[in-house]
Amino acid sequence: MSNALLYVVDEIDQRLAQLRTQARAVGVTVLPPLLALGTSERIGSNWLSDTLRPVMPQHNEPFRQQLGATHPLSPVNPYSVEVDRVPWALLGQLGWHALVESVVAKYAPVRHLVKETNLFFTTRSLLQLLADAPVVVLTRSPIGVASSFVRSNLYHRWGYADRYRQMITMTGAGPHAGFSALVPDDDPDELTGLVRMIVLNTVLLAGAVDAREYTHIRYEEAVLDRAAAWKALADLMPRTLPRTPSPVRPARDDLFATTNQKTNLVAQLTRTEATQVEMCAAETLAAASDLVPASVLDRAQTWMTGAGQYQIEAPSKPPRTGHTRAESPPAREIAYADLRGLAWRNLLVSNAEFCGLLNAVHAAGVTNTRRGTHLLLVPMPHERGGRVHWSSERESWTVSPGFDHHPVYWVTWLGAAVFAAVNSARLPTHGELRILAADTEASNHDYAIGDVTPVSHLTAPHGIHHPLGNLQVWCGDGPPALFGQPVERWIHGAAWNTPATAEEVDRLRSRHLLGASRGVGIRLVRDETTPVAGRTIAQVATVLSTWIGSLTDRSRTLADLDSDVVWALQTDVALQAHV
Repeated sequence: MSNALLYVVDEIDQRLAQLRTQARAVGVTVLPPLLALGTSERIGSNWLSDTLRPVMPQHNEPFRQQLGATHPLSPVNPYSVEVDRVPWALLGQLGWHALVESVVAKYAPVRHLVKETNLFFTTRSLLQLLADAPVVVLTRSPIGVASSFVRSNLYHRWGYADRYRQMITMTGAGPHAGFSALVPDDDPDELTGLVRMIVLNTVLLAGAVDAREYTHIRYEEAVLDRAAAWKALADLMPRTLPRTPSPVRPARDDLFATTNQKTNLVAQLTRTEATQVEMCAAETLAAASDLVPASVLDRAQTWMTGAGQYQIEAPSKPPRTGHTRAESPPAREIAYADLRGLAWRNLLVSNAEFCGLLNAVHAAGVTNTRRGTHLLLVPMPHERGGRVHWSSERESWTVSPGFDHHPVYWVTWLGAAVFAAVNSARLPTHGELRILAADTEASNHDYAIGDVTPVSHLTAPHGIHHPLGNLQVWCGDGPPALFGQPVERWIHGAAWNTPATAEEVDRLRSRHLLGASRGVGIRLVRDETTPVAGRTIAQVATVLSTWIGSLTDRSRTLADLDSDVVWALQTDVALQAHV
């Protein structure tokens, strides 16, 4: 791989070509991911990902959620750049390497699913990064989306007023200036602002797929005729279609629950609100008539149909106000429980503990976020599940009030490995976790509560709290890096938002070192016979800085580059065979 490539997309293209060549040489076909693009949030897309979970690795909005606001490809960056014009200078060593790995890791003999919504002006960049990926467009009538937003007060909870202002900035000048007519700066009410952004994203998506084959699935069809929705996807699915998940008991907070299966369409809006939504959608679409070809406009209009299939019912309950301050009682004292020759830490790692690590590493000169790429933790807004936040005023990391003793998630494998290293411990292997989970009754899974619970639990088999459930956890081992792919690490267990069947708990699934999820945290283990020598913060800071500096050498394989930091963090763990 040349070090003289001008744009990141050039290296991605070259590495994917090499990946296919090496795989083909041993009779293996590498498949691009299935790309599911939504015209907005709350389009019911999770019925697709939940149903395919057993047979298709999942990536939920890695582009929109896991790129920081300053990343040149971030959908929330008012000054985003098309991917074919993103040079090294905009990304830096870590950002370049992370973007290459994120794309290459999604090409495999088993097709992956990548789901994205609300990409707006960065949609074309994602389509170019995954240029040969089959595309599924997931749509829902603005009436249905508006109902979901009103019912859960999402315009406020998810910061859509700020999002609208971002759209004003993006369309105020430059290449997107013409689209200012769709999002005028007139201080709209919540319903108007929401619908305008739905139409804007729908028009942009309709234009982005203009020269691309795609399959269209309407939410309304998925609810009323699931078989027809599956039939449309037949050519893209594994040979054996998984069964549709059965309905489960409602979650205490079902905002993110996806297993509450619907059989009819109801919009919880007043008649006045429903009329406002339809009129605003029509007016905003008309404003795009001079900006895009007629074929694109017709496509967008078709995608937004379906309002007549909803029964309009005035809301019977007031909108939800969002999370209140959580109860986070002090955790039990940290201890290690002996079990089958291993010493297992009794508690999952908490937000407060990981926050302390981030502050210590930052003080040692290693920043978590570099040009929009995150190293140890993906910081998210509180209402998107983020509990650990960077405070620019304090110049330190803080935890959402009341969540100190809840388990940390949105943590990368590197973050988990660093935490283990400075605590004289290691991450357990997949095999060790399978043994721990065997014959263990799971706690907090399948959206039963709607979020994680504190690290201390009422029951603790063998003195270990949440040996199965609450969160999945990172493993210290992973699959072999074949055909030029990056190093990946296994994830094991059941989380608050995943099933807890034996098949699902032990199913092999992995992520690259900088991947993260709201359902994956940290469990530590120690070897009784060969104790791990703990590292200091200064030592791990040096390891991380040295590794980031080494990423300038693009002539090496991705696995070779990754192995440097893996070995440096796990040299005492006796896991060399897994690296």
